[in-house]
Amino acid sequence: MKLYVCPVAPNPTKLRLYVAEKIAGGAKLNLAERVVDLRAGEQKTAEHRARSAFGKLPVLELDDGSFLTESLAIIEYLEELTPEPAMIGRTSIERARVRELERIAELGVMGPIARIVHATNSPLGLPPVPEIAAAARIALDETLRVLDAKLADERPFVAGDRPSIADCTLAAALQFGRFGGVTLDSELSHLLRWDRSYRERDPAKKTLSM
Repeated sequence: MKLYVCPVAPNPTKLRLYVAEKIAGGAKLNLAERVVDLRAGEQKTAEHRARSAFGKLPVLELDDGSFLTESLAIIEYLEELTPEPAMIGRTSIERARVRELERIAELGVMGPIARIVHATNSPLGLPPVPEIAAAARIALDETLRVLDAKLADERPFVAGDRPSIADCTLAAALQFGRFGGVTLDSELSHLLRWDRSYRERDPAKKTLSM
């Protein structure tokens, strides 16, 4: 199978972190990475549009030559192929909690950070829109405070004692924030503690570039 990604881009990074965590936990995942340069506009080419109708990343090319898009759909597919180590929980309630936290990280952190970056200094050349950036910052700060409170019990990972897709999404989002100059309030001590700790993990070191 082939995985089409772009380093630093948040959704591909989320998936790359997931794969790195699975492999670190002993899973056998044979995925060849192919880089699609978003800054160069390669996502707009007919070649990539044949993989992804919307020209987005990541894309997983299956062994039969078909393609699977959307990071969570790809993660769910790979999780069913290789259930261990479990990255979406082992029981019904664990899976629900992990998905809940992953959605909070996706919609409340990754989404607003992406809007801030692209409305201030977009790597894709989008025009600045201060009003969008300001509104996204308000939404981002609210979610960060919620996550900081959840991490106040000193849990090592976002969903508890084991890494999960919630960690992958949050780490990918915060890296894109660093890339785009989105800073975190120093009062978010529990979130900052998690961030420092997670970035020391080997899967993160192998995947995150900043």
